[in-house]
Amino acid sequence: MWKYKSCDNQNISLHDHSIDKIFLDNDDIILFFSEGFDVVKTHELNNTGKSKHTTASQIVLKNAKFIRGFIGEEEIKFDSLINLTCDFEILEFNSGEKTFSIYANSCSYKPKYDREYAEIEFSCSEVLFCWNDYSNNAWFEDF
Repeated sequence: MWKYKSCDNQNISLHDHSIDKIFLDNDDIILFFSEGFDVVKTHELNNTGKSKHTTASQIVLKNAKFIRGFIGEEEIKFDSLINLTCDFEILEFNSGEKTFSIYANSCSYKPKYDREYAEIEFSCSEVLFCWNDYSNNAWFEDF
């Protein structure tokens, strides 16, 4: 289980961090980050006084449904999204009231998708950011 769970999307930075795996867990869609993401120093669960990078972490999209996805010009289906050998390096994300959208570069060992721009959109009832520990300062902490 996860030590920290938060719905606070304003104090989480996913920029330049990669989703390594996307999978289903009952009605939830899980976005897994093996190398973590950043928690801003103003987040209520971050009492370190600095923006910190987490260890492995995940985002849980509760009661989620895949709306649409594109890699480059190609529309992709959810089944193929789960089975891709592809990471998504996040450029930006939008966590709305009932949606979660990812804007990313796809990084793949298959030339077809390597460094292609990707957009993926889900509907969900709630977005949970989950992590256990902090590993070091966030990349932007000392700027």
